Parts: sequence; structure tokens; C-alpha cells
Amino acid sequence: MLLKNISVDCVIFGFDGERLNVLLWQADPKLLIGVLQQKEEFEQIRFLYDTHPSLSNDHTWGLIGAHAPAETDLDQFAQEITISSTGLNDVYLKQFHTFGSAMRVPYYRVITVGYYALINPRYHNIRQSALTKKMQWFDINALPALCFDHREIISNALSHLRESVQYHPVGFHLLPEKFTLTELQTMYEVILGEKLDIRNFRKKILKMELIEETGEKQANVPHRAARLYRFDQENYEKLVKEGLTFRI
Repeated sequence: MLLKNISVDCVIFGFDGERLNVLLWQADPKLLIGVLQQKEEFEQIRFLYDTHPSLSNDHTWGLIGAHAPAETDLDQFAQEITISSTGLNDVYLKQFHTFGSAMRVPYYRVITVGYYALINPRYHNIRQSALTKKMQWFDINALPALCFDHREIISNALSHLRESVQYHPVGFHLLPEKFTLTELQTMYEVILGEKLDIRNFRKKILKMELIEETGEKQANVPHRAARLYRFDQENYEKLVKEGLTFRI
């Protein structure tokens, strides 16, 4: 049974090496209704979809999400949404806020639990859900028309991400397995929305001993090839036990 008053929305962030993007979608109304018709409570929940903005026109987009099933834990449901909509089953996913304003959905009271996921779209092939009409990456600073309060949800997720990357190494989920120091710094600058001093950043990140050289360099680049590094998860966990304080 679907919970009419509770939904889950996933803000899927992707870093393409230059910009922080958000994955948005438009569901196919006919296919979605076809799936919902198979549910016993279809007539009771149909009104939730008949007037949904992103289902009624081609210019309104929405976060990837759905009303929660009564029999499924929310964390598990958020994972299922992410997997079914992207084809990726091993991504960083975190619950960050609950949105409960009385009129956030005009025609019905819906409480939404927000999650954000972190991936690198250059190294993952996104597989669209069978219910998807359109799915597209949008620059965080150039979002299209969004339904309900999804712009507020994205803004809130970004604020939580900005806080988190300064005290936890979650930003590495946005990078490829092997990366340059420039890519690492650019990722932090894009998320934080500010320029960082190159010398100070590199000195700080190398001093924490969280990354290690791979012994490899960039290939097929029109400039001097830079060294490639990887995040050392095992050493990070060891250093945390020894009292390491991560701070960017």
C-alpha cells in the first residue's frame, strides 16, 4: 500500500569535472498510471498524479522520487528509487531533511523525506527507469522550472552537502577512482562556491595522508600530464581511530 501522505525525493548530485549538476526527470504519465492501476488503492491515490505538474506539461521537471510503500523502510526505499532510476546500486546516499510545510503540495498534505546521492556521471552510464519520459543533468546554477518546492529541496541538499564535505571526505564519491589534485580542488570549489588557495589546499590535503599516489599520470591531455591519486579509505579509517580531524 502506498502512503498518500509520505514521499521520498532524491537529489542526485553529479560532478562532471567542472560543474555540480542535479539529475532531474519527467515520468511518462501513461506508463506510470498503468503501473499504479495494478495497485488496490489506485482510485484513492489517482488524484495525486492526475494534477502533478511534471506529468501534465513538458517544461516542468522534478526530483526523482515517489510515494513510500507502507511495508518498506524509507532508507531502503530511497535506495530502490536511486537504483531503479539510474541503474547504479553502489552510490553514497544520505537522508538530510524532512519537508512538511502544510501547503507545499497544493491539493493534499504530503510530507517528503529528502535524500541526496553523490556520483560522477563521467564514469557511470545512467540507465533510465522504464517509467521515464525524460531524464537530464542540469547545472545547479541553471535549473529549469521545477514542481512544488523541489527548488527549495535542492537548495537545502546543497547546504547540507557543503557542510558535510568540510568535515567528512564524502566529496570523493563525486570523483573518479583516480584523480588529479586539480580535479580534487575544483570539486571542492564548485561545491563550496568559492576559490581556494592552491598552495594551502594541496598542503592541507596531503598532510592529512588521505590520498596516495597511483604512480600514474594523465593520458591524452593537451597539457603537461598531472599525477593521479586515489582516496585511501583504509588509512582514513585508521587515522580517524587515532584522532584525525578532517577539515577543508
